[in-house]
Amino acid sequence: MPTRVYLLRHGEVEAKWRRRIYGSHDVALSERGRDEARVAARRVPRDEAHRPRAVISSGLARAVFGAERIAERCGIPHATEPDLREIDRGEWVGCEPESLPSAEAALLRAWFQRPGRTRAPGGESLHDLDARVAPVLDALAKAHADASVCVVAHLWVIRTAVCRALAIDLDLAPRIEVRTGGMVVLDWPAGAAERARLRPTLAGLGTDRPPLGGAWFRGPHRG
Repeated sequence: MPTRVYLLRHGEVEAKWRRRIYGSHDVALSERGRDEARVAARRVPRDEAHRPRAVISSGLARAVFGAERIAERCGIPHATEPDLREIDRGEWVGCEPESLPSAEAALLRAWFQRPGRTRAPGGESLHDLDARVAPVLDALAKAHADASVCVVAHLWVIRTAVCRALAIDLDLAPRIEVRTGGMVVLDWPAGAAERARLRPTLAGLGTDRPPLGGAWFRGPHRG
């Protein structure tokens, strides 16, 4: 049976970063972002049948804060996994999009049109991101089969995971919106990172209440 993965986006970041490109750079949450993380933590089930057996974050401060709240609430340890960090924006980190030179601005526009294989100078494409994130989710599925885990991560990490579940091109990822503090729920079978026929199922998108389906929910229809 697959592992249910509660994928949460971190809360809102500090105001000085909201108009800047930051990607995998370690930036702090705003007070509102901390409140969003606290609210998100309360959405994670903690009854015995559905509570996560593990809580993992990217290790970046904005994700760690939320993961620690969930771990405290569920009474389990919090672990970090650097491969869950946000996409690396390379030389664009710290820049405001409108301040980029014309050639770089054109590349940024191309990135949003074709993020699957377009990279910032010194940065990653979504294929690069997917190549490091999917094996982590697969390892969690193998370690927690037929159970649940909670991952507190980042927008592009979540978008690539949803693209994998829906078997859609990564260039379509910008069309998937998940608000800060929002939750996506995936049922992830072990081996999905390697075998297309085992792709994960999208069980909830941008949801305030995660579905509580049992084995029947994740069963024969998957074939």
